[in-house]
Amino acid sequence: MLKFILQYWRNQKAKLLLLLIGALIIATGLNLIFKLNETNKGVVEETLQKRWSSAYDIVVRPSTSRLTTEEHDLLEPNYLNGIVGGITFEQYEKIKTMEHVDVAAPVAIIGYTQLNVDIPNMLKIPDQGLFRLTHRQFDETGLQREMISEEVIHIANGTNELLPRGIGLLPFNQVGNAVTPGSLNLIVAVDPDEEAKLVGLDQAITSSSYFSIDDRAVSLSSEQKHVRMPILVNPASFNNGYHEYELEQLDVPFSSSDDQKKVLQDIASESDLLRYDVKNIQSLSIPSKDLEAIYFNQLQGKKTPDYPGALINEGSQLIFNSGPLEMKEADSPFPERWRNAFQIDSQPISFTNKWLPPSVLPKQGFRPVNSTEVQTTLPESNDLAYLSPVLDFEVVGTFDPEKIAVSKDPLNELPMETYRPASADLVLDQDGSPLNPSVSINTSGNPAGLLTNSPSIITTLDAARLLNGEKSISSIRIKVNNVDTLNEASEATLQELKEQIERDTGLIATVTTGSSPQPVITKVVKEGNTLGWIEQPWIHLGAAITIFRETSAGYSGVILSIIGVAIIYVLTTSYITMLSRRREFAILLSLGWSQKDLYKIIYLEAIILAFLVSIVSLAIESVFFIVRGEGLSLWSWFLITAFSLLIYLSGATWSALNIRKIQPYEVIKVGEYANTSSSIIPLKNMGSLALKEMVSKWRRNLLSVASIAVPTSLLVFFVYVTFHLQGVLYTSWLGQFVAVQIGTLHYVTIGVSVLIAILTTGEIIWQNVQEREHSFALLKAIGWTNHSIRYLVLIEGFIVGLIAGILGLGLSYITIYFAFGLIPWTNAYLALLSLLLPTIVGGIASIIPATIASKVNPYESLKKIG
Repeated sequence: MLKFILQYWRNQKAKLLLLLIGALIIATGLNLIFKLNETNKGVVEETLQKRWSSAYDIVVRPSTSRLTTEEHDLLEPNYLNGIVGGITFEQYEKIKTMEHVDVAAPVAIIGYTQLNVDIPNMLKIPDQGLFRLTHRQFDETGLQREMISEEVIHIANGTNELLPRGIGLLPFNQVGNAVTPGSLNLIVAVDPDEEAKLVGLDQAITSSSYFSIDDRAVSLSSEQKHVRMPILVNPASFNNGYHEYELEQLDVPFSSSDDQKKVLQDIASESDLLRYDVKNIQSLSIPSKDLEAIYFNQLQGKKTPDYPGALINEGSQLIFNSGPLEMKEADSPFPERWRNAFQIDSQPISFTNKWLPPSVLPKQGFRPVNSTEVQTTLPESNDLAYLSPVLDFEVVGTFDPEKIAVSKDPLNELPMETYRPASADLVLDQDGSPLNPSVSINTSGNPAGLLTNSPSIITTLDAARLLNGEKSISSIRIKVNNVDTLNEASEATLQELKEQIERDTGLIATVTTGSSPQPVITKVVKEGNTLGWIEQPWIHLGAAITIFRETSAGYSGVILSIIGVAIIYVLTTSYITMLSRRREFAILLSLGWSQKDLYKIIYLEAIILAFLVSIVSLAIESVFFIVRGEGLSLWSWFLITAFSLLIYLSGATWSALNIRKIQPYEVIKVGEYANTSSSIIPLKNMGSLALKEMVSKWRRNLLSVASIAVPTSLLVFFVYVTFHLQGVLYTSWLGQFVAVQIGTLHYVTIGVSVLIAILTTGEIIWQNVQEREHSFALLKAIGWTNHSIRYLVLIEGFIVGLIAGILGLGLSYITIYFAFGLIPWTNAYLALLSLLLPTIVGGIASIIPATIASKVNPYESLKKIG
């Protein structure tokens, strides 16, 4: 039996060459795919396993805090600072007792307090004259220099005259040489035990100690909210704002008593003071960071060398809290770089407080600001009054946010507003032109600002309860038990807990583990004027699990596409072989061979070819071992051998089914040419002749079309998956990092698939040419040239390819629809690829058969008929 097979291959050298080329391509393709798949998949999975873990697994928020950006699986940076209360202590306790919850660390945003500092001997006011002192607080973010507040007072020095009332003109002895600036600071409350478990806050203490069980907030007044609270302070302020003082002298005569009387009589209102010319006599600037240092040092009994006489006010008032930013979607100016874009517009600040002037905040801001003053009853008169809560601080210790035990990996960093300020870069100017280099945008002390500060003061959760009531918790960050590995089981555990929290509490639970920052661009508009476009690292929810699933599907598609194309090739080869050997097998049956003997021939040939693929694969493995120093992967070699057997035995089974239809009497038939057929296609030109030939053998040519259409549909589908996968990878920093690790796999797959498709189509057309030898001889006998014969066969190849492209496009779109739930109508490149590539493949595949057809000798071929 083996000798018979070898003898047949010896006599059919062209057929043997095609079989060997096919086996070589299949072996090389499978080996490279398994090698690249194993390497790249390992890189991706190893990277994801190392980088997927975040500071917390789930964040829980009030039901009213859902963001519109979550429709895009995006969370804004610094979004937790915009949530003030909304979660009850009862809901918090319920979450703590749920299965799988290891740590539940709440954060309660209390609000902004003003840390006022009295600094003596800073002003040098001359002994005599009228002066204007302007105090401005600025917010310097890098995006713009914005004035937060402005206060103007006028001072009269060196006179005994009675000053007019109600116009803001004060005697020097009420002002003095001191200044009293204040720094706005955000206060948050945490559960000390849970915060220590979540981020190791107790290990970040730099002086004194951490919260103990005795460190609790105490209410000092039942009539007014006056609370003494233990605090941890961060002495390294993030505040980049500053206070500016400008002392000017009014250009009026004020040296004599008569001059003084005349001037003071002419002043009836503050506007009268503003009409005089002035000259600057002193300018003074004090950074807000210095004020915080002075305040916290004095709370701890320390001195500040640069401000030796500074004093702090006893107690502090809780003045404001601020809300979230209101983002709206915008068209990205550069979609290839920033997939998502948003816009933020400034809004008028409608802040009202009976004890504070409107100038305490700017007229426009990006966040809503609310007063924290409360209605109370004055103890002596029983009159209603509005008072801001008063805070007394007891410093327990200081902490360094750089020492908290959370990942600082930029690939998986989550918002930790309690410890990290938001960041942004100005990347486009007001006209949308790129800035090179970009400008860093800083946080500030402005509660209505675009980027807010991280708090410098942390207190205990019971302080928030005393100040803001039972619904004072803003968010809860959760670590989950036994979620240590990126896989479907971990994802299922997280999703199960998320659903339980939402079902049992009515709160919003968002899975954050496996998220990764994604660059997003935001257009900043203030009072109708564009300030520029800032880039920020927003949080792409579920980036890691999405990449994990997409890459797994992608790699599975790699292998399946190669195996699918290879099976089609082998099935097609088997069909063509049956057409060419049908008479041979009929003769063997007439000579007494049984069908089982023919089965043995077919299956033995398949095993030999599969064995050849296995040998070639082992040789390639050896090359990798020698050249690249990689270990021999016997498992990959075993899989390649198994898939090779599957591919070739599938073809042998197809041939065996066709053998059952062969009858011995077929030996007296000429073949398909013994049958006549008519055609409705008029013969007007060479194209119509080529189409007539295809229609006359439609079953065979349908197989030829399918042999290109199916690989084409696989290729188009995989190209879509490739671009879709790249889109997934490039939407987050983690994805971009992973994407750098891969790239060649998909293109190798496409190249191998195209080679197999060309080989498959070429073999079918070759068989067609062989069976039409007499037809070509007759055409040449009546005057057709070699060029005309060659052109006719090439046209047939192009037509086969074009029809296959149309069919392949339909199949690929159907596959994409079932896989992704959409049809990519707008992706013109897919339609172009589906039509152009098969047409080219059909043309290339027909080159050799066309050349063979053109060399037919009319005399020899027609002599065979006779």
